[in-house]
Amino acid sequence: MSFRLLVAAALCAVPAAAQTISWGPVLPVLAASDVRTNGSLVVARNLHSATATQSPTVNGVPFVGAFAPSGWTNASTLALNNSTTGDAGYDLLLNSARATSAASPGNPTGWGAIRIDNLAPLAVGRNYEIQCWFTDQRLGTGTAALYDRAMTLSSAVGAVTLAGGEATNLGTLVQGPLSAPLDGDPDDQPALGGADVLFGSHCTGTFTRTSANDQLWLLVRGSHPLAANLLRSHLTAFQIRDVSPTWSSIGQGCGTATLALGSLPAIGGTYALNVTNLGPGLPFLLTGLTGLNAPLPLPEFVAGCTLYASPDLLDFLPSAAGAATWSLSIPNNPALAGLQLFHQALEFGTLLSLSNGGVGTIR
Repeated sequence: MSFRLLVAAALCAVPAAAQTISWGPVLPVLAASDVRTNGSLVVARNLHSATATQSPTVNGVPFVGAFAPSGWTNASTLALNNSTTGDAGYDLLLNSARATSAASPGNPTGWGAIRIDNLAPLAVGRNYEIQCWFTDQRLGTGTAALYDRAMTLSSAVGAVTLAGGEATNLGTLVQGPLSAPLDGDPDDQPALGGADVLFGSHCTGTFTRTSANDQLWLLVRGSHPLAANLLRSHLTAFQIRDVSPTWSSIGQGCGTATLALGSLPAIGGTYALNVTNLGPGLPFLLTGLTGLNAPLPLPEFVAGCTLYASPDLLDFLPSAAGAATWSLSIPNNPALAGLQLFHQALEFGTLLSLSNGGVGTIR
């Protein structure tokens, strides 16, 4: 199926990302494969006691341990309550959490705040994912059934005033939407004596950095189904990944034509490529869903030609003064994220020639 037919079947449109975080569904913690690896890692942190040295690697992602946000001075250990996900690194990550030191615990708590824009560079115009975990399967005592705790996520843009790790001036800031609650122990096991298969919750949000000067804060608010239960905001771990669209050139051409990026393949935007140094022949752009590296020793081609894109779609390129532009509108559909498109310009002249290849990743 050609790519144009594929995108024509896009399911629905969604709003563009903003600097505040928009949250996806809350999912149960199951296995190390929960840890997302799309895009490129920006920062990953495991929240626990500042005296601990653990920095587990899970699904290839290294989480730096002993992360202590300002005002978050309480720490929990053994949060898995002797359960195991089957992965030692994931168990280490989930076993500890860190909490605010708010003077008056509540239910629900105030909004615990963690500044995230100063942990690693966040470039203006880039798209990011943030994935957060909360696990607490401990029994507790009396009305403090720890395994029934839940954490709700949000975000804020602006200068937060902190007291015991909680934001006290949210009314003066831009606060983002809320996630659904992250249950610390969705199946209440092993607390109730059964087999444990759900080990907490995780949730992934998205945002676009729109200003290098804005402070960006992750917010966490705790709650418990028993009104008499008092608690503080907790968080186990989080990672931030750059999931912006990308494009890169591949190999060399066999002729004069050169393929270059016009605009990145962003969801909801227009993806464009420029072809220059065309000769007097008829130019086309080849687009494929698969990358190739296939030499073409046929006499009708210029010597040394290599095909870099599978022949799924061939578009004629109207040209002027040796240059042409190809473009494609990408639907505003997150299901297209991560799809790769491979390209190469083809010119029919006395001999057939090919440009360098290129690959774009939609995000």
